Amino acid sequence: MFVNFLSLLYYYRVYMKLREAELLKKYSVKDLIIHLRRIYKLKINDKWVISEIPKTSRKILEKLNSNLHIT
Repeated sequence: MFVNFLSLLYYYRVYMKLREAELLKKYSVKDLIIHLRRIYKLKINDKWVISEIPKTSRKILEKLNSNLHIT
């Protein structure tokens, strides 16, 4: 039940960011997660590197004015 509560909190945080950026007409929270799922963090020579970000995902992140933190 606690995990459901936390996931609901994060869902609405993302929802509010989409609403502030006026992107709700085009994207839902589920759409955003699907787009961001294509970004990977790779370990190359003992160094973590973010993979190439697809164009659509990059555009969405730019509109959200968001820094990308993948763990």
